[in-house]
Amino acid sequence: MRFGPKARMNVVTKEEKEARLKAFITRHLEAQRASGAPAGEIKYRLLALSAESPAAAALSQLAPELAAVGIAVEALLARRASGVTLEGAECRFVTDVRLLDAHEQLVLDSTTVWIGDCMRRDPLKRDSYELYSDTCPATAGRAVRSFAQIWRAAGPSGSLTAERRWAGPRQPALFDPSLLAGAEAPMPAALLRH
Repeated sequence: MRFGPKARMNVVTKEEKEARLKAFITRHLEAQRASGAPAGEIKYRLLALSAESPAAAALSQLAPELAAVGIAVEALLARRASGVTLEGAECRFVTDVRLLDAHEQLVLDSTTVWIGDCMRRDPLKRDSYELYSDTCPATAGRAVRSFAQIWRAAGPSGSLTAERRWAGPRQPALFDPSLLAGAEAPMPAALLRH
């Protein structure tokens, strides 16, 4: 019996990932310019650990170009980084720790999406997973649906800038555990730990 070569992880530094993401976004941006898409109809959606994440950094670097074309950015962040902002984006913050088990994602349109490492990974360390997809409506559709659910659960929005920080009521949970069958019984301890 012959075995194929062992699978390898694609290990990339934060800077390399930022550069790849910036090139990915730039290609999409240029395609939008060439197609003559009307301004204001395109919305990029980012789910990331913080404004320091590679995808957030790539979007921040391209903020002037995105604004010039009329592309809006919605960002869901799990952590607020002090002194670091996501320029030009409407940001919402999710405090539910279960979100840390999700993968970062950047949705550019109905077929174009990037999915990266789990948000538990330290963005300053080497990463091992990323998926670039520019022709998959199924993957992009799932990403859009999950983003929309978390966006609604995140509550009131506010553009995060150095001058203004959103200060609202406590964030709602991502889902209501009372809707589960048998919710009246206490949850087993194993389900409460990560």
